[in-house]
Amino acid sequence: MNILICDDDSLICDQIKTLCKNFYAEHNISQPDIYIFNSGEEMLASDLTPDIVYLDVQMSGINGITAGSALLKSHPSAIIIIVTSFPEYLDDAMRFHVFRYISKPIETKRFMRNLEDAIAEYNSKGGSINVRCKGINYTIPVKDIIMIEVNPHCRNLTIYTLNDSYTTTQTLTSLKAMLPTGSFYQCHRCYIVNMNYILSYTTSKIYLRNDFCADIALRKYNNFYNHYSAYLISLR
Repeated sequence: MNILICDDDSLICDQIKTLCKNFYAEHNISQPDIYIFNSGEEMLASDLTPDIVYLDVQMSGINGITAGSALLKSHPSAIIIIVTSFPEYLDDAMRFHVFRYISKPIETKRFMRNLEDAIAEYNSKGGSINVRCKGINYTIPVKDIIMIEVNPHCRNLTIYTLNDSYTTTQTLTSLKAMLPTGSFYQCHRCYIVNMNYILSYTTSKIYLRNDFCADIALRKYNNFYNHYSAYLISLR
């Protein structure tokens, strides 16, 4: 997950970054990639994919309303949280469908609550991935993927969905990069699972919908447990 912070006040940027890192640490979730920008122009010039964006309104150069509108045109799934001292901009912000509005000075409990909501929203999205199977390109909705399994003897892998399966020579690493980290977890060098479809698990196996089963690497069990627990908390 990429979290972008755009504010011309470096103290606010540092505060938001610290709060984000604290939230993930408290919930035992792997830290996201956090990027700081001091202007809307700098943020829009970046080639990063924005997942959650903390955006100030009044900045030198283009303001946050203009920057946020432009960002959503190129990245419509971005979750934008406005952070500002000027409530009179709220109506303008709501016109381009911001996710939340946080007032300065930032109140920690409210910030944490809104971040938890943003993560849940991020988990509920997902979009789609493009996969090439036997010379044919398929677009697969991420929400339909139950798990991905590497077939080590055949040098390929299979993507299992709710209604179908797709075998491809694409690597697990390349597919993992396309998936939202909030809801997918690599529990073994040969498996990635969609935590939304987990029915039960032991210290060595994950049992999923449609009678699928994935191995858990012994060294990954504790990390898996923490990720899955945090995922369930984000759905409340």
